[in-house]
Amino acid sequence: MRFSIVIPTLNRSDSLRATIDSLLGSKFSPHEYEILIVDNGSTDNTRQVAETAIESNMGRQIRYYYEPVPGLLSARHKGALESKGEILVYVDDDIEADQYWLEAISEALEDPEVKLVGGKSLPKYESAPPDWLDAFWYRDGDLRQCFYLSLLDYGDKISEIDPLYVWGLNFAIRRETLFELEGFNPECVPKTLQRYQGDGDTGLAWKVKAAGYKIIYQPQALVYHIVPTQRLTIDYFVERMFSAGVSDSYTTIRRNQGLRFEWRIHEPIPRIMRLLRRIASKLSTDPYGSIKQRVREAWLEGYIFHRNEVRKDPELLKWVIKDNYWDYRYGQFILNETETKIDTGFNSTESLFEKT
Repeated sequence: MRFSIVIPTLNRSDSLRATIDSLLGSKFSPHEYEILIVDNGSTDNTRQVAETAIESNMGRQIRYYYEPVPGLLSARHKGALESKGEILVYVDDDIEADQYWLEAISEALEDPEVKLVGGKSLPKYESAPPDWLDAFWYRDGDLRQCFYLSLLDYGDKISEIDPLYVWGLNFAIRRETLFELEGFNPECVPKTLQRYQGDGDTGLAWKVKAAGYKIIYQPQALVYHIVPTQRLTIDYFVERMFSAGVSDSYTTIRRNQGLRFEWRIHEPIPRIMRLLRRIASKLSTDPYGSIKQRVREAWLEGYIFHRNEVRKDPELLKWVIKDNYWDYRYGQFILNETETKIDTGFNSTESLFEKT
């Protein structure tokens, strides 16, 4: 077994079905890859979608796992621990892979020096995007990216790139490298647990970068990211940037192994900064200046929120700076684990379906 494709999923059964179908449509040898569906506590018919995919493709290597601990970290690490492949390929549950996607990844990894591979993630909009969206695309030479929607296009040439441009929806890493670098950091936790959020695949990318490993951008490793209408709203962008602020605070605290100064003392400074930016946006001729300002403020609010949470809770600081997250239970899942487990009728540490 060479490749293990891991799909963390939560309550997206419709898009999950399309994701699985696209992976099964790969031109790559079906004997060379397995698909691991890791259900991160879904309450919709995700289990039925997985069961149907398995029973309809009895000759294929598809497995389903239920992981009740919330957060993308737990699903990613569950997939890694259950995988059989030499290469772990992480995708989101709302992508559709090109039929030559896995073949392109395999080609890039023929070089044993290459540890991490990424590719294009292009949009598949469910409705026409608003005019203001163009203001949130970043362009620099061949690079075009919209972080807010996880869209990335680095051109049509195979090239070495910064690992920070390999994102979790299209992320292929050697299994031994993942374990050597101690895995992912926390990401995409429920709002009620947002204080436990970290920098996810970005944190792993920083570790890859620090190790000096060779990273390849393979443009033919193409996935299409489904962008629903509700993500094409200012409110969604604001929410995404609040989350980014939390993540950036986590990164800074983790890098410094603690808080260097207290936000409580400096809180008037952010308020003054926000006021000055609002004035500047009103004076600007940029038609989308006010939208950009709202998004910038959301990042700052997330950053301050996280620092204040860490400042008042020593246990949270320990969570932020711990060595690794293979023991990914946190919060109430530590204090009252028996109460928070969901009764699914089967053991979450075992595969529900395993047919080949």
